[in-house]
Amino acid sequence: MAGPAFDQWISELGLHEVDDPGIGRPVYRKPFGGKITLSAELEQQISASLRGARNRRELPRAKLSRLLGLSEQVYVRYEKQVSRLTVGRLIHLCEVLGAAPEEIIAPAAIHLWGETETKADLLLASIEKLRTFDEETLRDVFSLLGRLGDSE
Repeated sequence: MAGPAFDQWISELGLHEVDDPGIGRPVYRKPFGGKITLSAELEQQISASLRGARNRRELPRAKLSRLLGLSEQVYVRYEKQVSRLTVGRLIHLCEVLGAAPEEIIAPAAIHLWGETETKADLLLASIEKLRTFDEETLRDVFSLLGRLGDSE
C-alpha cells in the first residue's frame, strides 16, 4: 500500500515548505491564521504552558521535579527551553500536574483543534466540559452526537 504521492499529501493537508533553523533542513508545516510557527516558537510556547500549569497549581519546581524523578535543575531546563520534552515526559507531566494534554499543547498548536481560532476555542471548551461528565452522561452525549452526524 503506497498511499498518496508526496506532493498530493502536501496539497491535501495544506502544508507549506519552510526552512526551520531549529531543524536545519526544510520541513512542511501547516499555516494557521496566515502564519507558520517554527520549532523554536513552539518550544517557547510549550515551556510557557508548563510554567503556567505548574503556577496555577501552586506547585514549586522542587516538588514537581521530585514527582517526576528529576533534579530541579533538570526540570528547569524544560521551563527555560534548554531541553525538549519527549512525548513520554509530557504524558508524565500531565499525570503529576493533573493536567489535560490540551492545557499544555493547545497554546502552542491551536490549529490542531480547528481551522479557525473560534472553532478551536469551541472544541477545546467542549472537551473541557465533557471531562466533567460522568460515564452515563458521556454515553448520552456520544449517542446524541452520533444522531446529529447521521442527519447531515
